[in-house]
Amino acid sequence: MKKMICLGLTLLLLLGCFTACNFTQNMSGAMAGEAEATPKVEEMLAALAADHTSDAKALLHPQVAETTDDAIAQMSAYIAGRKASAVEVININIHTSTGTGGNTRQEQVGYRVTLTDGTDIFINAIYLSDTQGTGFTAFQVVLGIV
Repeated sequence: MKKMICLGLTLLLLLGCFTACNFTQNMSGAMAGEAEATPKVEEMLAALAADHTSDAKALLHPQVAETTDDAIAQMSAYIAGRKASAVEVININIHTSTGTGGNTRQEQVGYRVTLTDGTDIFINAIYLSDTQGTGFTAFQVVLGIV
C-alpha cells in the first residue's frame, strides 16, 4: 500500500513538473474591469478624433505591418473630430500564456462607444502584450448590426 501511495505521489509530482512549463488561462466576462486595452482604446479614439496619425500608430503592436496608414486615415476621417463621451465594454476574452518563450497576454475586447454627437459606434480591438512589446494588433470601427 505504501508503494502505491508513493508511486501515486511521484506521478502527481511529475505531472506538476511537466505542466508548469506552459500555463494557459482564458478569462471572460468578469474581467472587464481589468482590461489593459480600455485606456488605450480611449487614447486611440482621441488620437483619431484629433487626426494625429503618428500618435495612433504609436499605439499599435510592433508586429503590425506599416501598411496601416490608409486604415488609420479612414477611421480618422469617419470620426472627424468627434470625441468619445462614453466607452462601455460589451464583451471581453483574455488569454494569458506563460512558457519558455515568455509571458503573453492577448485581450479581445468589444466596446460600445458614444461619440459627442450622440452617435454609437462599436470597436473590436485585440491588444497584445508579449516579449516584442505591447499594442493593438487589430482595431476596427464596426458600422452596422453587431
